[in-house]
Amino acid sequence: MNISIVTLGCKINQYESQLYRENFRNNGFGIKDFPEPSDIVLINTCCVTKRAEKESRNFIRRSLRNSSKVIVTGCYVEKETQSLLEKFPIEIVKREDLLNNGYFGKKVNKIHSFYHHTRAFIKIEDGCERFCSYCIIPYVRGRVKNRNSREILEEIKGLAENGYREFVLTGIDLGAYEKLADLLIEVKKIKGVGRIRLSSLEPKEITGSLIETLASSPKFCPHLHIPLQSGDDKILKLMNRDYSAGEYERLIEEIREKIPKACFTTDVMVGFPGEDKEAFCHTLAVVKRVGFSKIHCFRYSLREGTKAFKLPSPVKEEEKWERAKELRVLAEKISRKIKENFPGKTFSVLVEEKRKEGGYSFGYSENYLPVLIEGSEKPGVIVKVRIKEIKDNCLFGVAIK
Repeated sequence: MNISIVTLGCKINQYESQLYRENFRNNGFGIKDFPEPSDIVLINTCCVTKRAEKESRNFIRRSLRNSSKVIVTGCYVEKETQSLLEKFPIEIVKREDLLNNGYFGKKVNKIHSFYHHTRAFIKIEDGCERFCSYCIIPYVRGRVKNRNSREILEEIKGLAENGYREFVLTGIDLGAYEKLADLLIEVKKIKGVGRIRLSSLEPKEITGSLIETLASSPKFCPHLHIPLQSGDDKILKLMNRDYSAGEYERLIEEIREKIPKACFTTDVMVGFPGEDKEAFCHTLAVVKRVGFSKIHCFRYSLREGTKAFKLPSPVKEEEKWERAKELRVLAEKISRKIKENFPGKTFSVLVEEKRKEGGYSFGYSENYLPVLIEGSEKPGVIVKVRIKEIKDNCLFGVAIK
């Protein structure tokens, strides 16, 4: 019997889908790539925005056309079990049942590879207790749960033995993991680990000791994803974010002092209730001053059950679209300007893939800048690359042999 697995949403979902994949394989299933015909389709859903929910429903419809059995799991299931059962002839299996309650006869708790990936995402934490006013995730993921450090280290050791060189530690609220700096030091010691990346950290979770740890070894990638969400203090307070715009900027300055090569990526939300033009301009100003190498910009999505659901002064949809467009244009300009600093510099690049067009290889530098490499390099290998120019919005260079 064959199964294909569709994954929507965050890196945690991607990790959990890999765990499902290995469990199915160990129980005698063949693994197919969606949309290849298969006996079963498992859809690991997301509900962080209305768009994510719509995408989840679309994959359910597509799967029902091609498979006799569709199993649906993930965050959307936790939020909308009954409505999904009423709309679709599907089997619903909640996340905890797939992972913990014997859905598989022969169960594994650690992954040993990462399907179609050259870097391995490692789940170290689940759950969130921050309750940002716009976010549904704490309601569907529950309280913070830290994974056992010994299990994490054993998993990374096995993956390193299987040839993986970059490891991305991830969680719903990654910084809620107890003694994160201590875990990083232990991961660094594992033979075969080339570099370690953190997926996303909230500003208040980045302590002086964590910064010192990240600055202590070239194995720790000089790149941090730190959600900004807004550059306006009034909006940040309405969002239930626990920092001011000024505190955020000072944190970036502190990190840059200790890790000069650091690049920063972020999330910014536009169109939150009460965000007027002045508030949006404050966000643009912070974005300009910080200089993010990449911004994930998204429009506020109304989530029933969250505190923001009942907030007054909604922003019109057309205004959200305009602000998102303006922010993305600015983000591209800043990203381009940052890249212009690097011709002549040398980076360590994890090769992701070989591209047929142009005969290039593609990968990411240690500070998470996209790099095109002249010629054919083996995916999964970290190579030194001297940057020559900017091409197709990527750094372009040659491998140093």
